Amino acid sequence: MSYLKADNLQQFPGIDHGFGTADSVWPESIILVSQRHTNTVFIVGDEPLETIPVADALLTTVPHKLLGIKTADCLPILLYNPVHKVAGAIHAGWRGLANGVILNTLDKLRSFYGAGPELTYVSIGPGICRNCYEVGSEVAGHINEAIPVGDAFRLTSGGKGLLDTRTIAERQLCAAGVPRSNIVHIPLCTRCSPGFYSHRAGSDHRQVSYIALQ
Repeated sequence: MSYLKADNLQQFPGIDHGFGTADSVWPESIILVSQRHTNTVFIVGDEPLETIPVADALLTTVPHKLLGIKTADCLPILLYNPVHKVAGAIHAGWRGLANGVILNTLDKLRSFYGAGPELTYVSIGPGICRNCYEVGSEVAGHINEAIPVGDAFRLTSGGKGLLDTRTIAERQLCAAGVPRSNIVHIPLCTRCSPGFYSHRAGSDHRQVSYIALQ
């Protein structure tokens, strides 16, 4: 397996993107941030980075800047606004969802670039699935403060809590103004699908996903 492509992003010749697997070779000159499950969005400009910023989302209008996100169960989310030619990448685990990283990124897209979410295309890559992600009820409570969790959290007959971060991410995107028709999923689970690193399966490694303007 190499990099996976999303249909809605692949239709645009002005960008390159890929969702990584365990076999993917990391691109050269990829721009990575120090991910801490924050809602901080880093704007990538022309100037080279002197330090690695703490952030969990990146946006740019500069060509040939490869925005990278590392994951091993969290969701990698890539976005593109073809009108304003803005590319972005988001790292979204449950803490990031609770902290509003998606909502903050779409807000920054509008406030900094004037790019509306209604004309933005988003792809959500592989992450741990709703049948594998066991969490406590307090996790659902934290997320519920940002957006109603509803049926994205359920209790099994054995009393275990299972969380569907993919559904929550989609709901947050739609709440921010992204049309459902502009959102595409690559619904592979990093824990129960072969070919991925998974923190819940005991891996210390990460795969990387990227997007870049050409």
